[in-house]
Amino acid sequence: MTSSNTAMDNQDAKQSKENNTNYMARTTKRWVEPGIRLSPKHSNNGDAVHEPVFDVEDFISPGQLYSTESGCLFHAGRILIVLVGLPATSKTLLSVAITRYTRWLGVRTESFHLSKYTKTNTNIPSFLSDEFSTVEGAEFKKEIINKVTNDMIKFFDNGKGQIAIYDALNIRKSERADIKKTFENNNVKVLFVESIVTDPNLMTKNIELAIQSEDYKNWGKHEAIKDYTRRITDNESLYERMSPIEGVSYIKYLNFGERIIMNNTNYGYLVNKIVFFLMNLSNKQGCIYLSRCGRSDSDKYTDDEVLNEEGLKFSEILTKTVIARVKEKGLERKKKAMEFNKNSKDTSVTADPSVNNDDNLNSDSLVVWTAERKRTYDTAKFFKEHGFDVRKRSQLKQLHPGVVADMTMDEIKEKYPNEVEEYERDPYHYRFSRAESYHDLAVRMEPLLLELEHMHNDILIIAHESTLRVLYGYFMACTSLEVPTLDFTRHQLVEISFNPFNNVVTRIPIDI
Repeated sequence: MTSSNTAMDNQDAKQSKENNTNYMARTTKRWVEPGIRLSPKHSNNGDAVHEPVFDVEDFISPGQLYSTESGCLFHAGRILIVLVGLPATSKTLLSVAITRYTRWLGVRTESFHLSKYTKTNTNIPSFLSDEFSTVEGAEFKKEIINKVTNDMIKFFDNGKGQIAIYDALNIRKSERADIKKTFENNNVKVLFVESIVTDPNLMTKNIELAIQSEDYKNWGKHEAIKDYTRRITDNESLYERMSPIEGVSYIKYLNFGERIIMNNTNYGYLVNKIVFFLMNLSNKQGCIYLSRCGRSDSDKYTDDEVLNEEGLKFSEILTKTVIARVKEKGLERKKKAMEFNKNSKDTSVTADPSVNNDDNLNSDSLVVWTAERKRTYDTAKFFKEHGFDVRKRSQLKQLHPGVVADMTMDEIKEKYPNEVEEYERDPYHYRFSRAESYHDLAVRMEPLLLELEHMHNDILIIAHESTLRVLYGYFMACTSLEVPTLDFTRHQLVEISFNPFNNVVTRIPIDI
């Protein structure tokens, strides 16, 4: 974007404001001042999906197409998504996944987990483990729900929030009716998402993940499984399934996307986009691996050469490193499944037998995606020799540098001093002449991001650093200020693994 275009946009926005439109264009600058950068929020290698939505008033998300003064996009107003379902039905996973995706699109989204409120309350009574079954427990539950409700209302009213996601059981009709009444009175649309799991293998995996939480930190595996299974059984007797009789808008989400049923979901484009996202979402078991390509004699953008000797050596070592790591992770999953099976012998759940074959790496265990350039595709040559599926993906094409292709920064500053000044203000959104910006790249890659959400097994992506930055930025919930600064070297393989609460990154050395 040029300075003149920015001035025109601001003038249009000013006129729009004078006309009292509901969804006004931005009237302030979209970047922070030069030198002001948000520090990475990731702690303990986890992503930032649970961090506050924005630290800077004028922040724009990586995949955001436009901005408004109201903070609401897609002319959708304010929406509360209420999750419904028994324990171990992937509600938290759904909440976090929707939060990550909608934030990437620029929607101000926050997840509110009821369990997090109970854990942070220092006055939790001893009867909490009995699912609030006593009179005192019911009062405590009411107190906690009121606190969550008030925080969500504050998020909408004071934080310019557009989507709040309420993660709790919400299995009674009366509770759902109270939520609908409270928020519709505050001019917030309410959409219920009922997650139902009937697949025993999926239920088993969910229970296995649940007992790894802090709730069962000092429990034995057998006792934890038994207790969690009891919680499911106790709540099942109270569960009132959603139906059109309730007169609410809802989505029934069966077996994590195996089947989706919608009722009265007439909230427009944003809700339809979320539904489409849920249709592509999968309960991922594998990891995503990110790697640079090997070297050629020329790394220039205008050249497309085959790998040199160093590049071929890197390709060979990368192949060995990835295969060894995938096998290691498979053995870990097998061990956990066998241990779970051993400790669940007195319960109604058993481990998924298919996990026992994870250590036998076959051609279906790993998929390799590469960009279309020769040196990128050739980096995967040894994976092909091992029988793995290697696919060229056009969406992985690196950021187009335009007129500054293959120029050093000193050369660019000398030839395009004004453009460099604009670029340094906003390296994510600015594009040189005939070039792409990182924002252009992120928008171009959205179909690929949805396809990655749909993948079940391990996948290795070999691409240029600019492309890897966008992929990493999405899965680790980075800001648009962070993405251009992310560093990927040929000395490390980046592994992104998934769990219900957040994604975790591990950097694996590549011995070259």
